[in-house]
Amino acid sequence: MLFSNIRGISKTGCKYFSTSSVSNTNYGFIGLGQMGQHMARHIYNKLQPDDKLYVYDTVAESTSNFVDEVTKITPANKDLLVPLHSIGEFVTNVDSQLEYIVTMVPEGKHVKSVIEELVSNYKNHSDLTSTNTTFLDSSTIDIPTSVEVHKYVKEQINHFDFIDTPVSGGVAGARKGTLSFMLSRQSHDDIDSSLLSLLQKMGTNIFPCGLDHGTGLAAKLSNNYLLAVTNLAVADSFQLAKSFNLNLANYAKLVSVSTGKSWASVDNCPIPSLYPQNNLPCDIGYKGGFVTKLTKKDLVLATESAKLNDRYLFLGDISRKWYESACEREDIANRDLSVLYEWLGDLEQQNKSLVDKKTHKNVKV
Repeated sequence: MLFSNIRGISKTGCKYFSTSSVSNTNYGFIGLGQMGQHMARHIYNKLQPDDKLYVYDTVAESTSNFVDEVTKITPANKDLLVPLHSIGEFVTNVDSQLEYIVTMVPEGKHVKSVIEELVSNYKNHSDLTSTNTTFLDSSTIDIPTSVEVHKYVKEQINHFDFIDTPVSGGVAGARKGTLSFMLSRQSHDDIDSSLLSLLQKMGTNIFPCGLDHGTGLAAKLSNNYLLAVTNLAVADSFQLAKSFNLNLANYAKLVSVSTGKSWASVDNCPIPSLYPQNNLPCDIGYKGGFVTKLTKKDLVLATESAKLNDRYLFLGDISRKWYESACEREDIANRDLSVLYEWLGDLEQQNKSLVDKKTHKNVKV
């Protein structure tokens, strides 16, 4: 199995906790990008009077924009929000210890760098006997790196914890506060009530996925593999319908109540103007949303993780080929994954042009 094949794997060390509510908590949030800014906003909006939220992004403008936006919308919590200017300040420039620090960054190397810097600062500048911090990584990264970071934290500061808590739901879910969290815990009884409270500020579904660290990521990668494949199939299907001269709006509505229904065909439908009330990426030129290059990244992580697990993905290599090809175009790579519908249409036109040129060249006059 995957987890037994990764050297250095360790158990999470779960305990059972009460379910009583916990308040007056200090939170940290690192990474205010497309997803992180909304997740941090929900924490900010739901802070209790004695809570504090400390935020940071490597892009200073992202931090200042976040502070400006959320304090305009919810000015009552303005004094509970503190922008920081470096990773080290999460240890050296806070009123008191942070119970939780959430990371939402692009890749495993960034997670590793952030956590190593935090741990180093804790060891050098904090009274560890009175400090107990849990790092929650909601990034989608490779499982071996996450396991390595978990092991590092436990070796350096044994009573600290590092938990993989990846999310599903995309930017829309982050914006609405309806994300699903997947984490390495055996059952709901193993989730501390304060941790549960934090996750529920940002999402509506909490899924414990297993005792071993990395099971949350394993669930996430399995889910996103399915997303990548179904998104490609939806784009192909809708282009097929278009080739039959079907009314695409009617066809999409048919799919929405038929056996072909999926998140990619309805909640992230690639046909513009069909669900205007949902503010879908297709209605604004496929901008925003879960961009194609990130879908490709998750697909690559899933296929590589499958190899570690001695599992062959029957649609993995072929899907990966098409996503890698799509991402050769910057305008496709940096737009929502539903833009593959448009891209496949472009490919069809290019192929027809090539065939027409070849046929014309072979015609004898």
